Amino acid sequence: MKSTQNLLHKTYRSITGSIAFYPTLIAVGFLIFSTIIMLIEYEPFMMDLKDRISFVLVKSKEDARLVLGTLVGSIISLMVFSFSMVMIVLNRASSTLSPRVIPGLITDKSNQVVLGFYLGSIVYSLILIVNVQSEETISTPDFGILLAMIFGITCLAFFMYFIHTISQNIQVDNILDSIYSKTKREMDRLTLDEDEKEGQQPDTENWFTLNTSKAGYFKKMKVKELVELCEHHEVKVQILEPIGCFFVENAPLFQIDKQIDDELKDKIESCFILYPQEWVSDHYVFGFKQISEIAIKALSPGINDPGTAIKAIHLLTLLYIKKVQMNEKYVIQDSEGEDRLFFKQITFEKLYDDHITQIRIYGKSDTLVMLALLHGLLNMYKADAYGNNKDSIIRYFKASIEVCNKNFESELDFSSVNKVIEEFNSLSPTTSITQLST
Repeated sequence: MKSTQNLLHKTYRSITGSIAFYPTLIAVGFLIFSTIIMLIEYEPFMMDLKDRISFVLVKSKEDARLVLGTLVGSIISLMVFSFSMVMIVLNRASSTLSPRVIPGLITDKSNQVVLGFYLGSIVYSLILIVNVQSEETISTPDFGILLAMIFGITCLAFFMYFIHTISQNIQVDNILDSIYSKTKREMDRLTLDEDEKEGQQPDTENWFTLNTSKAGYFKKMKVKELVELCEHHEVKVQILEPIGCFFVENAPLFQIDKQIDDELKDKIESCFILYPQEWVSDHYVFGFKQISEIAIKALSPGINDPGTAIKAIHLLTLLYIKKVQMNEKYVIQDSEGEDRLFFKQITFEKLYDDHITQIRIYGKSDTLVMLALLHGLLNMYKADAYGNNKDSIIRYFKASIEVCNKNFESELDFSSVNKVIEEFNSLSPTTSITQLST
């Protein structure tokens, strides 16, 4: 049962995340529409309509075949070119940004709708060609051919729109902004509302620890199903690791407040989804990861694009500021208001270590990159209203200063860093960070 549910979820993700998902649906819709048109083409009400618009209808069967054949060939050419452009965008994004941004680009619905309309128009036109008979006694489906011409003109408009969107999607700034927006939206979803009460973490000393039966990346959890399951069996579950962690086989996965049988364990474990793709919509940690990997790739010798890295650092700074300010959900209640599910959210320290350390290593010799990191920490320190992460921010700031001291040589670079140190010391009177000297 557990393996079947996971398989179904993975299959669903695979299908909906495929570039062919929406084009297939649209093509099937056109197929059904073409069948309906052929069924009503020669109905009395349609004959009356065609008499009124006869000046735009094709009467000759030879002209009908010519129009439909031209439309099919032309739209196929547009579709081939459009698919080629999509592949170029995906290849460029994978080689210059990060392979993990590919799922987000593939699932761009606007491009899929355009490609689906191309494919649907071809299917529609082919159905009409089949129904253009050679016998003179049978009428030409002229109204259907009129619609095919309208679809062909629409394809031209969609092609211009496609060129515009693909030229926008290939720009790294737009990709970064898109990932940032999705990550921020996911963080908002996990933030407690003003009228929500913060739940209390339970004492799990006497709880039972259960292990996972297989290895993989913990990417998603079916929260609603798990809460309903806990309510039905009157149990409470504590998740031991945050989303994004890697589990080996038989590793501790969750704790439960009472002894359960293997059947219930399997049902609970089936709510934990393990699959390879990293969707920002599953958890905000994947957004941090994608932005940081774009920055790291930009700082690599093969790409050498510090401007992109600095833009990524600025966006990460905004997300880290939101992290230190957000009041995260750690407890999910059932329909009766009883605490049932307890999360372990990723900490600020873990999030910063995982996604900034490599940027600091790759950009240690770039003055602007290091200044961006220092200014980011300075702004995080200012924004930490609760004061829960100030000690960690000070530690990271000192580590970055040490990197600057080891790798900078110019007096001008030292002067720029010292200005940031001076401002940081003014915010934290109890912490005195020594300025750099040449």
